[in-house]
Order: sequence, then structure tokens, then C-alpha cells
Amino acid sequence: MKPILKEIDRLVSRMGTHPVWGYAHCVRVCVLAEDLAREEGLRYDAEALRLASLLHDIGLYRAYSMREGTDHVRRSLAVAAGMLRDGDYPPDASRVVLDAIEHHPPGAAPGHHPESHLLKDAVALDYLGATGLARVFAMVGLEDDVPDLPAAFRHARSLRRSVPDLLRLDASREIARERVVEMDDFFGNLERDTGNLKLL
Repeated sequence: MKPILKEIDRLVSRMGTHPVWGYAHCVRVCVLAEDLAREEGLRYDAEALRLASLLHDIGLYRAYSMREGTDHVRRSLAVAAGMLRDGDYPPDASRVVLDAIEHHPPGAAPGHHPESHLLKDAVALDYLGATGLARVFAMVGLEDDVPDLPAAFRHARSLRRSVPDLLRLDASREIARERVVEMDDFFGNLERDTGNLKLL
């Protein structure tokens, strides 16, 4: 592992404690993006993909987060650009990393490099299935738009409906189909056990 990658990995593992967008999310997304590349037969820069995976949400971390003003993608881009510059990361490779970070949110315009497509779909997939449900329920009380369990349920259902249509790769869509089944089973069981959410 190159020094800059080792340093950023160490930094994110220390600072990325948030249950929704912390270090575990970054590592899951990277592994999933690598799996997607293999399934699709895509050539990509593994180091750039790893860096983009680690840094795509860094603007949400307490040390860099200023809730007012710029959105987390802009903050993540600014922080990542500074780190890559300070670490003498090659400019061409830096552009690949920053392109992937800029375009990672589901629903954002697609980026220009394979790493961008891989990260984008992997981030979207992490909103689905059992892991996606765990992430949404971990938001309860931490995010303004998810104040309680019924709001988390509604948010998860919204992701289940919208995210699959945003995926670009065939391999991603196949994984999404499996994860949607997991979510539908969960939603049905929860509605049954809580009197159609009245007892949630």
C-alpha cells in the first residue's frame, strides 16, 4: 500500500466512526465496487478507486463538517483535493479520484471514468438489502429527516423504490434485485408484527 493510501486509510478508520457513512461503509463500498468491476470486466485503477471510496463522504466527518452552507460532496471534494495535493498524488490520478467523489450520490450526473461508475453504483447498493436497512435505522435521531422509527421505515421504502432505477451496471441491477427481495420481506414482516406500523 502506498504511503498516501495507508495514511488516508488510517485517518478514515480513526475518524469514520459514524454508523451510516463511516469507515465500514467506505470499505464495504470499495469491496463491492471491485466485485462489480470483476463481474463487468471493467479495467480500473484500484488505488484511485480505494482512495475515492475512503474519501467520498469525508465532508460529513465532524472535523470537516459544517452543516450550514456547502453540501457534503463539495466539502468531500475540497478535503480530498487538499489531501491528494499534500500527498503528491499524481494529478491525472487525482482527477479520477475527484471525479468519482463528485458523482457518487445516487441520482447525480454520471462521472467520466470507470471508477466513478463503480463507486456510484456501489454507494447506491449500500442503501439496499439488510445492510441498507441497518444504515437507515441507524439514522434515527441522528438525521433531521429520520427522527423516529416510522420515518426510518418510510425512508427505507423510498430508497427501495428509487435506488434500483439509478443503477448503471448490469451486475449492480442483479445485486439490487436480490437486495430488494430482502427489503420486501422485512417490510412485510414488520407491517404484520406492528399492526401495519401502528405499534412501531
